[in-house]
Amino acid sequence: MAGTISTEQTELPVYQAVRRQRIIDAGKELLRAQDYDSIQIRDVASAANVALGTLYRYFNSKEHLYANVVYDWALPFAQRKVDTDTGLSTMEAIALRLRNALSSFEKHPYFYKAILQLRSSTAPDVAPVMARLGEALEAPIRAEMSVLDDAEAADITVMVWALLLDVVSRVILQDKTMEQAYGVLDRFVALIQHRLEQAEA
Repeated sequence: MAGTISTEQTELPVYQAVRRQRIIDAGKELLRAQDYDSIQIRDVASAANVALGTLYRYFNSKEHLYANVVYDWALPFAQRKVDTDTGLSTMEAIALRLRNALSSFEKHPYFYKAILQLRSSTAPDVAPVMARLGEALEAPIRAEMSVLDDAEAADITVMVWALLLDVVSRVILQDKTMEQAYGVLDRFVALIQHRLEQAEA
């Protein structure tokens, strides 16, 4: 499954960029089927039909590769527009965005687990990719709270994503049902709405 050229080295010649993307796509396919910890980097090279040495020309480590894999997988969710022309309020649009994110994580738990692991990495070639992913995921929600000052909108956005990751963990651990998780998100969105109404008053 072809994807878009991902995050780094977009100045590569086209044939190299395509090969690099093929490696990322192979990494995604493996992560759909098995846990991050069980994937060997040679498995990715084999699935991408490249030599292991070739893979290492593009990615320094398994962590570096999978930081780009989860970025490439998650970016379309961040960029997906919520159609406010259908009569949705700002808060309904935020709620829908979070519900879609929760559903995606619940359907693809291995990606969620990999993101959690890689977010804690301090490797110099991993942390910047994960930081860019965080910015991409947070930007649409922060923009939808433009009535607040930048610092408060940024803080609330951090809270939103922290809550989302926590409820996904609880669903995966069967501590909450999906219905309960959606309820938690909806109640938090209601709290945000109250704050926005205060700011607009």
